[in-house]
Amino acid sequence: MAVQAVSKPITYEEWLRMPETNQRYEIVDGVLQMSPAPNMRHQRLVRRLIQLLDQCIPETVGEILPSPIDVVVCSSPLKVRQPDVMVVLFREDGWRDVQALLDAPPGEVIPDLVVEVLSPSESRVAVQEKIEDYRRAGVREAWIVSPEAQTVEVLRLSAQKTERIGLYGRGDTVLSALLPELQVDTERLFA
Repeated sequence: MAVQAVSKPITYEEWLRMPETNQRYEIVDGVLQMSPAPNMRHQRLVRRLIQLLDQCIPETVGEILPSPIDVVVCSSPLKVRQPDVMVVLFREDGWRDVQALLDAPPGEVIPDLVVEVLSPSESRVAVQEKIEDYRRAGVREAWIVSPEAQTVEVLRLSAQKTERIGLYGRGDTVLSALLPELQVDTERLFA
């Protein structure tokens, strides 16, 4: 559950001047919302997911990054999200290589794929709001990982809508519409 840390809305310019931090937070309508550290199950899933994605996505294809890393959804009122995992693909109409990505100014990198691992205190409405924000920002695919149900829901995001591609449980192989070569074994993820 997020805790509001400030009463005065933060502007985009103020956000740019904020010092770097490893603290997990999001900014919704200019209000900084701090989050407690995730539990061990959550972090274990994030680590395993990164390992599995790393086996399928070569460094020449894209970059896999864990939270905390900011995704600016809107600059006014300021809205910043932090997915648990994000994947940025190198392509002609986007980031062409890792150096361009690393040199990007804060807030300019929009991932192609985001992963949200559900927390026990997180409501379905809050997750849907995050997914809608990612869609509005230009993210092309989102995965919702449920530690409790041991499922991965894959969503295709477009300017017009959010569409469920698949719901994968134990014993299934998670497939991505964005990256057809990407296959994640749920038995290894939830082991």
